[in-house]
Amino acid sequence: MKMQLSLALLTATVAASTALAQSPKMGGPMEHIMVSLTGNQLEAMTMPTEPPLLKNYGETYAGPASILTGTFYNAQYGWMVEGFWSPPAGSSIWIECLSATPGLRAYAPTTFTPVFGTAESSMRIRWSGVMLHNWYAADGAGLYNAQYRIYFGDADGNPTPGYRPGEVTLQWETECLVDFNGDAIVDFADYLEFLNLYDAQDLRIDFATDGVIDFADYLEFLNLFDAGC
Repeated sequence: MKMQLSLALLTATVAASTALAQSPKMGGPMEHIMVSLTGNQLEAMTMPTEPPLLKNYGETYAGPASILTGTFYNAQYGWMVEGFWSPPAGSSIWIECLSATPGLRAYAPTTFTPVFGTAESSMRIRWSGVMLHNWYAADGAGLYNAQYRIYFGDADGNPTPGYRPGEVTLQWETECLVDFNGDAIVDFADYLEFLNLYDAQDLRIDFATDGVIDFADYLEFLNLFDAGC
């Protein structure tokens, strides 16, 4: 009887773990990117109080979501139409990634299909206007950002004449900015990785958030390193 009970409890535990693993966490409350149209000008704006956290929950995901296993990830940002307007005749809304911090990846909701240049996918997507929360993931700690352009275009993505695009920059940070190898310990290995990133001018260590990797970032790294995680 005890063996049967133990097996039943084990089966239930495995089933519960599998169910949990199939549902990656968004990461926090929704952060809407409000897209509006004023005259012939598209605009996009988001005002999070602080950058959303890319976090590794230590979970193993099944199916298409397995792409997030072992990564720092987040899906709080959501594209959303503000007001009542429609694209001009024969046009769609396009979202194009202009640039992103090296190592930042993006995936479509539900299907987890690579988007915005991830895995050699197109840098742009055609958006229906329905609220859209993409998944963003990275393997290493630090600061991340991505710049986007929102514009009207035809079925092939060619811009519609007479309308000006909008631009917005999204930002993320990891739970511990200097735990570069993700082992929850800040030690000499992370210091060496910082030096590598510094030499590579990697924007993940732009701790001064000025778009330049210099001595100011080194000083801020030392403060974060001393503080630990």
